Amino acid sequence: MKTLATRKWMMASLALAMVLGLFALAAPALASDGTFKVQAYHGINGNVLGLSKELPVDITIKNGEGYVVAVIPNFTFRDRIETNLPAGTYTIEVTSQEAGPLPSMTVGPVAIPEGVEVRLHARLLPSVQTPSIVVKVK
Repeated sequence: MKTLATRKWMMASLALAMVLGLFALAAPALASDGTFKVQAYHGINGNVLGLSKELPVDITIKNGEGYVVAVIPNFTFRDRIETNLPAGTYTIEVTSQEAGPLPSMTVGPVAIPEGVEVRLHARLLPSVQTPSIVVKVK
């Protein structure tokens, strides 16, 4: 009888140790620093629109109050950028240096929580060849 009770106790202890170990591994992933990751990719070849292949654009990021928090100038075809921003409400506006404002490429205002990953991909919508930003959140 002692053997069976000892085995049960050891199995329970082992199960508890495994659960605590998994929690310890998951804790850093669950911990957050109050930011989210944002990645942007310029995937529009301007030649399709009758403009330069590079199609340089300026990206303006505004916070929930409308204040500019970042400007990415001269973002061109095939450029990529990745950064972290504090969680909050944002609007992203894209202006073409060749074609002017691009209302179809404005995103927001939208509240973005901490710990997520936001991917922004500038591309042409196939059906109408209109520049747009495809947004994916993970």
